[in-house]
Amino acid sequence: MKKIALSLLLAVFSMTAFSQSIQLFYNNEEVSDTLNLNIENLDDDNTIWLSVKNNTNDSLFITVSKELISEVPGSFNTFCLGSCYDPSVTVSPATLDLAAGEASTDGQFHLVYNPMGSVGITTVIFRFADQRLNEPAREVVVNYISGEVGIQEQPVTAKLFNAYPNPATSNVTIQYDLAGRTIGNNAQIVITSLVGNRVYTQPINNASGKTNIDLSNLVAGIYFYSIEVNGQAISTKKLIVK
Repeated sequence: MKKIALSLLLAVFSMTAFSQSIQLFYNNEEVSDTLNLNIENLDDDNTIWLSVKNNTNDSLFITVSKELISEVPGSFNTFCLGSCYDPSVTVSPATLDLAAGEASTDGQFHLVYNPMGSVGITTVIFRFADQRLNEPAREVVVNYISGEVGIQEQPVTAKLFNAYPNPATSNVTIQYDLAGRTIGNNAQIVITSLVGNRVYTQPINNASGKTNIDLSNLVAGIYFYSIEVNGQAISTKKLIVK
């Protein structure tokens, strides 16, 4: 029998489980989990303006961090929060301060990428977090695509649909879509606890589909479900188990 000590906490989270505290926009369209950018200028700096929105009722002081996954040899990438940082900087020294409901302007935050004349894909994960938020960082995988690349080089994009039911009790169904790509045995569905421990993994072999997962061995609480490709989480959402 599942523990019910977290029932009050779950009741609070059930009201906000699917709201996103930090939203990202590019060209006035909301960014999901992956942003593919076709880089037109191969020999100069390319500036990408992203708008960051505080979707809460309180002020946020957002730290931005980046994780380089792969890069075109010799390319240059950085991010700018007021001023632009050296490419070696992985965590912003300053915070992006936004009042309740406020979105950043072009002058506050942007990305810079220069492929230095080379063709290929540079992949960087950017994370946006306020330590006071009891939720994982809002993250986006940015693929800088310079020049014409082959099919095998195309970046993997993924979409996770809202799990149902959520909150869940004994079972949950998770649906995914990898944009029509066949990825062999390099992808899996992963469920992690609030503190990051893996509690469930299941390989997936199709480019799209859905899977039903038995939750009977999980205690009540807050979890996160992700789709991983080649060991990298491409998309993550929240799951509540009652």
